[in-house]
Amino acid sequence: MEVLVFYKPEELQAWHDRMREYEYAAKKVTTTYIDPDKKPALARQNQIQQYNTVVFNYKGRTERITSNSEQDLTNGIIKVVTGQTKKVYFTQGHGEKDFGSSERDGYNGIGGALGRENYTTEKVVLAQTGSVPDDATVVVVAGPKTDFFPQEIDALKKYLANAGKLLLEIDPPDKPDSPPVSSLIALAHDWGMEAGNNVVVDISGMGRLIGTDASVPVVATYPSHPITQRFSLLTAFPLTRSVEPISGGVEGHIAQPVLQTSGRSWAEADIKGLLTSGQVAFDESKGDKKGPITIASAVTAAVTPAEPAKPDKDAPKPETRVVVVGDSDFASNATLQIQGNRDLFLNIVGWLSQQENLISIRPKEADDRRLTLTSAQQTNIMWLSLLIIPGLIFGTGVYSWWRRR
Repeated sequence: MEVLVFYKPEELQAWHDRMREYEYAAKKVTTTYIDPDKKPALARQNQIQQYNTVVFNYKGRTERITSNSEQDLTNGIIKVVTGQTKKVYFTQGHGEKDFGSSERDGYNGIGGALGRENYTTEKVVLAQTGSVPDDATVVVVAGPKTDFFPQEIDALKKYLANAGKLLLEIDPPDKPDSPPVSSLIALAHDWGMEAGNNVVVDISGMGRLIGTDASVPVVATYPSHPITQRFSLLTAFPLTRSVEPISGGVEGHIAQPVLQTSGRSWAEADIKGLLTSGQVAFDESKGDKKGPITIASAVTAAVTPAEPAKPDKDAPKPETRVVVVGDSDFASNATLQIQGNRDLFLNIVGWLSQQENLISIRPKEADDRRLTLTSAQQTNIMWLSLLIIPGLIFGTGVYSWWRRR
């Protein structure tokens, strides 16, 4: 890969520092620094319109960016290497989360994050199209309130049979009389995952660390899976159901657990009682299941294409990938900034789209990571900053003055 940096003179050293990291990580990257004022012909040849433009040339493809951030540079490399932009479709028509909505339960925060990861996002109403678009990299079904029609389920099944990638987020009922999404639960079952008719409750107290209660299970440790490889951030899931791998699999589909709650959690079977009174207690005789509880699972299946394509050593092997999560609110605007929720969603999409490299190289952005304190902690910090620390400094000064006398 050839990288041409058309720099602003006073920022040359910053560019050297930044690009040296890429050259160290990939020996096949060569960088040339060009002052567009001294070499205007070369700048015109590369269609340079402004300072600090980077041109990536790879196998006859060219990509330009006008930023020196790690996120933008990495995305530029991904675009020129893959030669395409991945497309994520969000289904609509059943009350799913909307990636264009800025409301608390909207998904525009995660929609913007996907854009920065070199994905484009679009909506699809399967009841109208009758099939999944041919250019779909990943299809996301984010928390539907009503069940899918048979023809929509058939469209998803046909898509998955042709190496499709599906993220299925199935929330538990939010009202005692909410209709079940039986067809989607059956689709998850076909792929070796059992979406339980329950709500996971967590009394470990970890939720208080981020200002939540027992209805928001917090995950701190993760089963071994590429999605959570080297992932060590807390994630929280408001009102989630269990999604367990089915023992022995279904028709050869053997799922793996991805997310598990703590040992002080359980799957509460009395959903109506929980939603009505808000009070629950573990009762195994009534169908409650003691934790740890799996709340997300994933499965892969190899696919043999009907017409073998020309061999491409850079292309991943065709396979179907499905992830089922028992909650869709973890990626909503209201909870996206809780510790690792945003990164987890992007990791899932990266794994589904067979771009595992995005899981490991994503830079950490400076974002709004809030620290929630109890009233006692706030009071202690106030006295510490206003009285104790200044008092210690003043006392040390008086002591030093007294000794010098």
